[in-house]
Amino acid sequence: MSLKRNEFLPQNMLFVYTSPSGMTDIRTNQPYYAGGLMVGDYFDLTEAEAQAQSANLHQGRYRFVQIDSTATAANILRGTVGFMKTLALGVNFITDYSNNLGGTTGLPRGVVFLAPLTTAQVNAQCYVFVQEGGDATLLSAGALATVGTNVIITTNGQATAGTTINLNLGVQMQAAAGAQSLFRAMLDLPIVAG
Repeated sequence: MSLKRNEFLPQNMLFVYTSPSGMTDIRTNQPYYAGGLMVGDYFDLTEAEAQAQSANLHQGRYRFVQIDSTATAANILRGTVGFMKTLALGVNFITDYSNNLGGTTGLPRGVVFLAPLTTAQVNAQCYVFVQEGGDATLLSAGALATVGTNVIITTNGQATAGTTINLNLGVQMQAAAGAQSLFRAMLDLPIVAG
């Protein structure tokens, strides 16, 4: 898989792609297997660059990955956490929290999903951008009122307050009103080359 830093921004980081290059033929809908984007490519955005893409994106590192066909689509929502599926397929093959290699104990290759996926998109092993570092928008499992609180992964890849080291996501930078609300947190996920 690719180790190169991508030097251009895609047209839409919240889009679900059917091609590993991010491009499809406009007449046949078949994927192009050439171009400037490859699975594993990453780039760093400033706050201004991220906000130009979406109000829910913040400064940090983003990566283009492929989704595992056995992932649970209901767990892939904007702000939920996903993980590397297997060592054999590498760090750019991602699944939802419930199907990761480490189970509920977590794994060093965590990412934050930027867009929700349907079951059909998961089954087709689509390609998406995920965030792996910086300030991320997370989906809360419940109310989180205290800014500066440590947040961890909980059921279905959502975030809650806690101190379990192997499930650590980072530090809360914004209050979360309640369950299923989005809030900003500074990620503390290890970066894994891939």
